[in-house]
Amino acid sequence: MIPLRLVALALAALVAAGCATRPVREDDVSRSLPLSDPRIQALAGALEATSRDRQSLVGAAHLSLDAPDLRFSRPQRVALQRPASVRVEVLALFSQVAAILATDGQRFQLWEPGAAEVQEGPVTASLLWQVARVDLEPEEVVGVLLGAPWPEDARLEAARERSDGTLLLAYRHAYGAGRRIFEFAPPAYLTRVRERADDESLVWEVAYDDYRPIGERAFAHAIAIEFPRVEARADFQFDRAELNRQLPASAFELKRRR
Repeated sequence: MIPLRLVALALAALVAAGCATRPVREDDVSRSLPLSDPRIQALAGALEATSRDRQSLVGAAHLSLDAPDLRFSRPQRVALQRPASVRVEVLALFSQVAAILATDGQRFQLWEPGAAEVQEGPVTASLLWQVARVDLEPEEVVGVLLGAPWPEDARLEAARERSDGTLLLAYRHAYGAGRRIFEFAPPAYLTRVRERADDESLVWEVAYDDYRPIGERAFAHAIAIEFPRVEARADFQFDRAELNRQLPASAFELKRRR
């Protein structure tokens, strides 16, 4: 959820200038809005502020994965930190650790049952797909699971409103390839994000639900991610979550031998 105090500040500011350059085309039953609309300015400012505010996450979640060649449902311990540090511990019976994946965004380490050595190597774009059938890069995973996948240096290019009050904001990536569309349900809940390629094909889609308070914040405890290109889906249901704990670099490193 975008903090309401940020929405109020942005509404008060009434930042002017700019008009939608082309339709978002996410729903035919919608109308274009000028980028100077105070609601759009409020959401855009709050979206960026939330992305800056959420820097890390530590929690316990249940992950259900459904891919053509892999299907499982397991509890996990998760630690994330911007920009691209990830640690996932897959748990077995009685909370025993069944596997661990850790990465700082540059290199990864993987331990699996029966392995005498920890596997390691450079991070590639397909690492998480190869290991866990999650078609995202580590930096994207961090943003998505933090509930703040705002693309840095992106440009807001269009906005639309549906008849039910849902607002859609489309951002063009700074490097020009594709765009990311954010959906907000009233009053300011981020409910869905779509990543589209230049040819408008859907790369991935994430839905946010089950918002619960964490301190003064609201965090989506149910996160569902669709990967249409590879016909896979990942569902995260957080049992507990803590935002912005200071995590040392060692949290994302494994000993070479276990």
